[in-house]
Amino acid sequence: MSVPLLAVAITVGTHITRHLFGMTFNVDDLLSAVVAAVILLGLGFYVRARATSGVPGRMQLAFETVVTGVEGQVESSMGPAGRPIVPLAVTLFLYILIANWLELIPTGHDPQYLPAPTGDINFPAAMAILVIVLVHATWIRKQGLKRYIGHYFRPFKGLFPINVIEEITKPITLSLRLFGNIFSGSLMLLLIAALLPAKYIVPIPLLDVVWKLFDGLFVGPVQAFIFSLLSILYFESAIAGGH
Repeated sequence: MSVPLLAVAITVGTHITRHLFGMTFNVDDLLSAVVAAVILLGLGFYVRARATSGVPGRMQLAFETVVTGVEGQVESSMGPAGRPIVPLAVTLFLYILIANWLELIPTGHDPQYLPAPTGDINFPAAMAILVIVLVHATWIRKQGLKRYIGHYFRPFKGLFPINVIEEITKPITLSLRLFGNIFSGSLMLLLIAALLPAKYIVPIPLLDVVWKLFDGLFVGPVQAFIFSLLSILYFESAIAGGH
């Protein structure tokens, strides 16, 4: 049975891997995560060094726009008590955004040297676990251990199992939202190439570029915003003490 050329021209979910201590590491995703962190830190230090109380530069204006937007979202949800969450929410948004945009850089290698690490479930899962651990730590610090344990039994003691399951599923759903939407971009490209006749679509390399531009410039920012927004909402319960 012959396999359509278009269907095999695209690879999905492949990585540059290395094996160490019996474990497999996706080197490309690790490299992308580190590069995104270095870029974010570099931009942050650059803006800090060039910050002015007068007319801001373009980079400072961009940072101020993001920070102001996040501050407005946090204060509308938690009031002034939520201000300590702003740096974390801003960092999450910018870090995920830069990580998603790395895929737009052509590296001339298949698989890419700098893929969007959010397309690998390990990256969103690690970030989701970090957020949820900080949420529970904040809950205990702000409300006390007794009130923290007590919220699992509200509004009725019989809901304890459901409340525990709800807390367990938070990092799962938070990570799958980000992973699913980014990974689906590659699947959509594969499906378009496999289902449509070749004469009705543009060549695969051009289609790949167009879809990555759409995925990175539109889907990437939306997913970064949703991840940071959900993180803010989780912290709202921890700070306010509500269920």
